[in-house]
Amino acid sequence: MRKIRNRLQQRLTAQSLRCAVSAKGPALAAPSLHVRPLTRADRSAVRDLALINNMFAPEDMTGFDEMLSGYLDATMPEHQWAVAVSEANPAIQGACYWAPEPFADRVWNLYFLAVDPAVHGRGAGSALVDHVVTILTSAGESIARVLIVETSSTDSYRRARHFYLARGFVQEATIREFYGPSDDKIVFWRRISG
Repeated sequence: MRKIRNRLQQRLTAQSLRCAVSAKGPALAAPSLHVRPLTRADRSAVRDLALINNMFAPEDMTGFDEMLSGYLDATMPEHQWAVAVSEANPAIQGACYWAPEPFADRVWNLYFLAVDPAVHGRGAGSALVDHVVTILTSAGESIARVLIVETSSTDSYRRARHFYLARGFVQEATIREFYGPSDDKIVFWRRISG
């Protein structure tokens, strides 16, 4: 794990991997986006993204807070967080969290990706996915081989499912009623190396 942590830290802090992208909205070009590692100052804004996107109920945020804390206090060093901000506005437009999948061979899971609804479709989500893929690809085949994403089958996650398909993921599996009756888990898969 030390090898993984060291390689990822180098990649996350490298200036060349800051993933500056130009995002385009439906009609207007959005300001250029910048992806950077999450800081303590970002914690509240990232929590708000999870809540405003209805990914968690307020009473269910304990596990989410543990993931944030584990990254920020370095007790979960192989777990990584990043945020997307605009050059014109330092407010966080999106955030993501990825980590190695336990008991798997070089498989990583993009556990969380959320974008401010006011800027959906403007490139923040794509910039974050591109950032994660760049980091994992740069880490090399000995560290990362596959990236997966898990999401819901409900209508409210239809846009998310289309988003992942459009970014090179393949719908790999469905686990029926995983999240509850009529709410399947949909697993998306993307090769990183090999």
